[in-house]
Amino acid sequence: GGAWLIVSGQVSQAVGLGLIVAFVEYSQTYFQPLTQLTSIYSMTQLALTGARRLATVEEQDEENTVPNGKVLKGIKKGVKLENVHFGYNKDKEILHGVSIDVDKGKSVAVVGPTGSGKTTIMNLINRFYDVNSGKVTFDGVDVRDITLESLRNNVGIVLQDSVLFTGTVEDNIKYGKPTASRDEVIAAAKEANIHDFIMTLPDGYDTQVSEENSVFSTGQKQLISIARTILTNPEFLILDEATSNVDTVTEAKIQKAMDAVIAGRTSFVIAHRLKTILNSDKIVVLKDGNVIEEGNHDELIKKHGFYYGLYTNQMAFE
Repeated sequence: GGAWLIVSGQVSQAVGLGLIVAFVEYSQTYFQPLTQLTSIYSMTQLALTGARRLATVEEQDEENTVPNGKVLKGIKKGVKLENVHFGYNKDKEILHGVSIDVDKGKSVAVVGPTGSGKTTIMNLINRFYDVNSGKVTFDGVDVRDITLESLRNNVGIVLQDSVLFTGTVEDNIKYGKPTASRDEVIAAAKEANIHDFIMTLPDGYDTQVSEENSVFSTGQKQLISIARTILTNPEFLILDEATSNVDTVTEAKIQKAMDAVIAGRTSFVIAHRLKTILNSDKIVVLKDGNVIEEGNHDELIKKHGFYYGLYTNQMAFE
């Protein structure tokens, strides 16, 4: 409007320009605090939400530690899921009667599309959640009757998203076993194929790391996580082995490290890349919360069923 008045000659240019500049400056000065107030309001709302959630966690009863439960001292027979039904919400069941046997010393891989319930099974074995019906057993004993501490001490998990804690590289590896010696830490790192890289760091095992200031790539974090698990030497191992976000050299290292950690242990592998589980003792195919096929790789290929389709499709992209 001001520009039009100047152009049409209704206001002299000198007065008009000064007027417009002053108006724009004042309007910005006027609106800036209002903009800041709205952003502060949204930050305050976020902070309040966080505070409420913290308060909810604080108010929760102490975790059910099964004080008089059985203490798990290793695995003699194996781990079983027996006709397990489960849903995170009561009205939406995810697993519809799943039965899986993992015999002592054997490696069982679970494959299936996203959302088929693979990670849910892992959550139930660790007793992060309780089944709606059916049961999860270690040597025939229901996990609900085992002390949580001894259950968790016997189960090692390597997740696809590895976390680094603030501290030294050594602190990170011995997170699950703080009493471990440097020699034990080095032995675990060597088995996990990460020792050589650690030795290239400025202070080796004493190098300071944190989640924000990480000297490790995604794949190397995964190897640190595997070293952690090797050090705690769990009786039962769960691997969530997504290696799709790392380069092929690191993937080969991760695969080698995983093979080393699985060897001789009772293990449960959530498989994403089928070529990594060709040697599993048993492959369980999960779809929409149901076990639809099981057997070793050769048996499943001969069936020409769902697994055969998954495998041939994946190999076409390799």
